[in-house]
Amino acid sequence: MADIVSISRAIVAQMAAIVYPDGKGQPSVTGRPTKIFRGWLTQADYAGADCTLNRGVDFITVMDLQGGWRRIDEPLGRPWRQEATIPATVSIVTEVSTATIALQDGATPSGIVGLRIRSDSASIPDRSVAAYAVQPTDTVASIAAALAAQIEGATSSGAIVSVPGATTLDGAVGSYAPAVRTARRQQQLFQVTVWSASTEARDALGTALDNGMAFIDWLTDANGSTFQIESRGNWNNDAAQNSGIFMRPFRFIVTYDTDAREVMAGMLFSTGVMTVPGDTTHTAGDGTLNGAA
Repeated sequence: MADIVSISRAIVAQMAAIVYPDGKGQPSVTGRPTKIFRGWLTQADYAGADCTLNRGVDFITVMDLQGGWRRIDEPLGRPWRQEATIPATVSIVTEVSTATIALQDGATPSGIVGLRIRSDSASIPDRSVAAYAVQPTDTVASIAAALAAQIEGATSSGAIVSVPGATTLDGAVGSYAPAVRTARRQQQLFQVTVWSASTEARDALGTALDNGMAFIDWLTDANGSTFQIESRGNWNNDAAQNSGIFMRPFRFIVTYDTDAREVMAGMLFSTGVMTVPGDTTHTAGDGTLNGAA
């Protein structure tokens, strides 16, 4: 989910990519050391240490501006949009009162695995269902243990789940898909400021940023949320030249969504509904819940 923090960090990363096109271990586009960060310049950045303005270091700061927010229209009804389906790489084979878990060789563990229990035992309601959403770090043993933990009296050994008292076990696996919908759409004004003790360095760095952002209309934050970024101009500011500071502020308007995300799971059994992520149990047919959600 995007917010002003994740967007600020994405803008910082984009500025760094422009200033250090070959990576931070290589010289900048101006040949001068440049520090890029969220926030504002402080006195410590001006004087007192090695990496300061008065020692030939340039700065780029990224700030969201107070009063620069406004809400805009979002899709009516806030509909859910389903993303790419994540297929199951887990499988399950049952025989009477045991079930064996398997994973595809070389594949990342994924999917939902479930057991439906036919039982005449008083401790396990007939047609109870246990289900588990497989995690990327799972093994067959951890999946089997997760299913057994939901069933009264059940045990696991390696990939095998044993359910004493079960007359029949039915196994099923299913896929799931992330889903997203827009809770709110908004715009926020950001300021990117170039700081230097040299007018020549300020101009060179400012020109590099202006050219570098000329064809950038979209960025993606660390959460995977894509947002639109549009230039709202830039200018030179020499108001602090008596202190040896020369600035070039840039303004960008960012349009982004506040999203709600859920996971839509495929149905394992004809009367069961699965929920992921996590492990849970559900009533199937005339059965009852078996275990804790």
